[in-house]
Amino acid sequence: MNEPKNRDSVTRRSLVAATGLAAAGLITHGNAQAGVSRLSGIAPPKGGRHVPPFRSMRDWLDAMEAWGLLVRFKDVDQDAWEATAIMYHLVDLYGSYGAPVVLYENLKIGGKWFKGQVVGNYQGHWHQEAILWGLEPDLVDPRNSYRTGLAHMVKLLQANGGDYPQIPPLVVPREKAPCKEVVIEGDAIDVTAFPFIQGNPGDAGRYINTASTFSYDPEWKQNFGTYRCQILGPRLIHLNSEPNQTGNAMFRRARERGEKSIRIALVLGQDPVTWLVSGSRVPISPKKPVDELAYVGGLRGAALEVVKADLSDLLIPAHCEMVIEGDIDLTEWVAEGPYHETYGYLGNRNTDRFRFTVMRITHRRNPLVMNSFTSIAGGFCKAPMDAYSDVLWKQRYPQINQIFYHDEAKGITFISIRKDRPRLGLEIAKAYSERSLIAKLVVVVDDDLDVMNQSEMLVALGSRWQPGTASEIYPSKPASFFEPSSPDGKTTSKIAIDATMQWPEEGGPAEFPALNRNLFDRSAASDVYAKVLAKWPDQLTRKPW
Repeated sequence: MNEPKNRDSVTRRSLVAATGLAAAGLITHGNAQAGVSRLSGIAPPKGGRHVPPFRSMRDWLDAMEAWGLLVRFKDVDQDAWEATAIMYHLVDLYGSYGAPVVLYENLKIGGKWFKGQVVGNYQGHWHQEAILWGLEPDLVDPRNSYRTGLAHMVKLLQANGGDYPQIPPLVVPREKAPCKEVVIEGDAIDVTAFPFIQGNPGDAGRYINTASTFSYDPEWKQNFGTYRCQILGPRLIHLNSEPNQTGNAMFRRARERGEKSIRIALVLGQDPVTWLVSGSRVPISPKKPVDELAYVGGLRGAALEVVKADLSDLLIPAHCEMVIEGDIDLTEWVAEGPYHETYGYLGNRNTDRFRFTVMRITHRRNPLVMNSFTSIAGGFCKAPMDAYSDVLWKQRYPQINQIFYHDEAKGITFISIRKDRPRLGLEIAKAYSERSLIAKLVVVVDDDLDVMNQSEMLVALGSRWQPGTASEIYPSKPASFFEPSSPDGKTTSKIAIDATMQWPEEGGPAEFPALNRNLFDRSAASDVYAKVLAKWPDQLTRKPW
């Protein structure tokens, strides 16, 4: 016997997605004459700055407001931690993937009121995974917005031989670069004059925590990545690039060559795709020097406009909000931190980081500042990076349906499969555990459950998993750099879990009981969800955040 008789042939996720999209169509049709968005109740974006490719952060924020996914807060006292409290509350209320973009206007920092604007949760909502690429988000099940974006990215990879397309950046003259509108140099330089905040009481101070650090290596060429920067004074910053990051390696290589300093540029207020590439592993593990800005262009579907930095030959996004240029001192290490890390715990104070001296600042008039609210709000859109894993793992195991890592459950990865032979679940769980640094727990489930639904994953663990026979514990495996329980900061124990319905060959029952919801979805009319949603739209329609 290779398969229980009652095993579902149609997954609930696919059924609900199909009926949900149909229901969304009914709602859209019902509001069509009024010309309103089915997400926010306002006129949907139809062109200009509201649709991709987005040239700047400002265009992206305009689109978020048009979609009803941005909320403004005025007169925010961060000395009383109000900005952080707002972000915590929104995530508590709507979840990590349901909270809106926030725009703080007029903040109190260090006893002083700043008239500037601070952006938070720049990319975190499910719907942004579709909107960023010009795709339609799904009101009925917002998780489908992510699935739409992921499918789009997988198609891009498949159409381009397993990598994303590249469109080289377009260099524009300085006078056409908005980031050069205002120049600050010499004694006028003061990074503390901008509304960079301290995000948590445990932090060492105020931080620039969303800058893309642009640097150059003779062999590796230009690189950029997102590294946090602790503000020590008007012109002094301690930059934290972790040992496993390319920027750190570039700085150390320059030091080994005998160089005393290296010129860099901090780019702030990036367009949404540059921000995504800066913080993610896109492109993934390149074996030769690559132009990351060309990947930005390829993902956008149009060349990114760039301009030469003032103090180096670095090419930087022309439509960013601010550029901070200067030198990294390679002659000695400096201390940095602590800082509220991505796992949700206060990180250690580092002793081997880099001193950065600011030599010039250029920015747009009335520049926007972005704060990441690390471990609270979203980071960057996930689909482009997740698509790499999706394609590679499905090549190895075609039975895999979906892989998903929950930002809300650090260190846990869920994988759904169409199990076609005994012990496949544990085999895949073990293989993934051995390859992924961040996956401390890998849970494999049947494809009648939704890996993006944490409640269903708990159901699988509580009612399908047999810990004694469907688990593999690894006493020591390489760990994520930020894993707080690691005994040595380098390794961690892991567990691979097979939470699929156990077949008789695996010690399971001859017939595994059917899940009630699956019985309902198989037996009810296929359009039942669409019908009830159309009949009671006000009661059943989810708000955009």
